[in-house]
Amino acid sequence: MGLKYIETIKSVVLFVLVMISVALTFTIWTYTPNHETLDSAKTIDISIAEKKKVEQLITPYKVIYRNNVLRGSHEEIRLSELLEEMKDWSIRDLTLEREQFTKERVDELMSAEQSLLLYYFGEVPFRIFENIITVQDGNVPEGTFDRLVVTRTGDEMEMHFINRKHEYYYTASVTVPQLKRTENFFLTWSNELDVYEKVLGNTITYLAIPQNELLVNQNTYYQEEVTPTRFRDALFADPNAVRRSQIGSVQEEYADNHALMTVDMLTKQLNYVYPSAESNEIAIPSELLYQSIDFINEHGGWTDDYRYVYMNPITRYTRFKLFVEGLPVHSETKVSTEIVQQYGEGRVFRYTRPYYTFDATLLIERNLVTLPSGVEVIEHMKRNPTVDLEAIEDVIVGYMMQPDFDNRLFKLIPAWFYSVNGVWHHYDLNETGVARYGLG
Repeated sequence: MGLKYIETIKSVVLFVLVMISVALTFTIWTYTPNHETLDSAKTIDISIAEKKKVEQLITPYKVIYRNNVLRGSHEEIRLSELLEEMKDWSIRDLTLEREQFTKERVDELMSAEQSLLLYYFGEVPFRIFENIITVQDGNVPEGTFDRLVVTRTGDEMEMHFINRKHEYYYTASVTVPQLKRTENFFLTWSNELDVYEKVLGNTITYLAIPQNELLVNQNTYYQEEVTPTRFRDALFADPNAVRRSQIGSVQEEYADNHALMTVDMLTKQLNYVYPSAESNEIAIPSELLYQSIDFINEHGGWTDDYRYVYMNPITRYTRFKLFVEGLPVHSETKVSTEIVQQYGEGRVFRYTRPYYTFDATLLIERNLVTLPSGVEVIEHMKRNPTVDLEAIEDVIVGYMMQPDFDNRLFKLIPAWFYSVNGVWHHYDLNETGVARYGLG
C-alpha cells in the first residue's frame, strides 16, 4: 500500500513547493517598500535661483551711433531698446573677408551716417549669436567676434563682425522686415543717447567716450547669502554621501569619493572641483559656451545678474561677471564678483563662484553721484606718465565693490575703468591718476 501512494505524495509535495515558489516570486516583484522613512530617497530641490536664456547672458555693454553727431550709451534701458528692435532682423551671406581688419577700416565704417557699433566684453560665437538674431545661412561658421558694426547705404544694411584679437572680420547682409518702423525707432532712440567724442588711438578699437558728466546710482546692499549646503545638494551626485569638515575658523570642505567643494565663509566664495573630468583638449567655442551656460542653468545658479565676459577654448575656461543696473561690478579685495568655470570631459572640472546675493530687496541705500566726463578722464590720463594712452582699448563706467564685513554690507561705488589687453583697471582721478590692478 505504501509503495502504491508514494508517487502520488511526491507529486503533491512538489506541486505545493512550486506554488510557494511562485507566490514568493510574485511577492518580491510586487513589493513596494515604504520610502518615507529613508532620507536618501527624498527628492532634493536643487533649483537655487533662476535659469536664464542665452540672450540674457550675452549682451553688449556699450553702443555708439552716428547721426549728424556721435552719440552713445552704456545704459541698460537704451541697450535693451535697441536689442528689442533688432530681434526681428535676420542676416544672410555671412562671409569671411580676405583682408585683415585694421584701425583705418573701423574708422571708415564709423564715419558714415547711421552707423552703429556694439561693444561686447567676450568673443561671441556665431552659433551663439543665432539666439539673438536669425542667421539664414544653412552652415553657420564657428567664428567669433567682439565688436559689431551696422552700416546702411540707402535701403541696404550690412553687419560687420570684428574679432579684434585675431584681426579678422565677417560681413553679412541684413534683412529688416519693417524698414520704416526701424527708421523711426532710430530717430527717437538716438535722441536719448549721450553726446560722445572719439579719442585717437593705435588699436582697432573705436575708442569713444561721453563728453559730459554722468549721474550714476551709488548703492548699498545688505549681505545675504545662499546656504552652501544648497550648492552641495546641487553639485554632488549623492548629497548624503558627502563628508563635511571644518578647516580653520572661516573655511569648510565638502567631499565625497569623486569631488571636493571648499567654502570660504569670509569672502562668501566656493570652489568645486571634479578631478577626473580634467581635459587638455581644445574646446569648440560655441560648444564650450553652451555647456558652461547649461551647467549653471541645471542648478539655477544665476543668483544675481551675471553676464558672459570671457572665454578661452584652449584652457576650456569661461567667466561670467556680476552686473548691477547694467554696469559691471569689480573688486579690489578677495571678494570675487565673477563666476569662473573650466568645463572638462563631459562635465564641469572646476567651478568657482560667490554665494552672496545682491537681490533688489536687499538694497538699503541709493544715492546719485556725479562722475567726471570721459573727456576729463582722458585728459587726466594724458598727463599721467603711468598710463599708455595708445594701448587703451576702452574706457567705461562700472562699480567698485567695497565690502563692510562688520556691518554686513556691500557698497557699490561708481567709478571709471579702462582696459588694456583685455584686463580692466580702476582709474581714480583723486589719487593722482594711479591705476589699481587685479580687479575681480
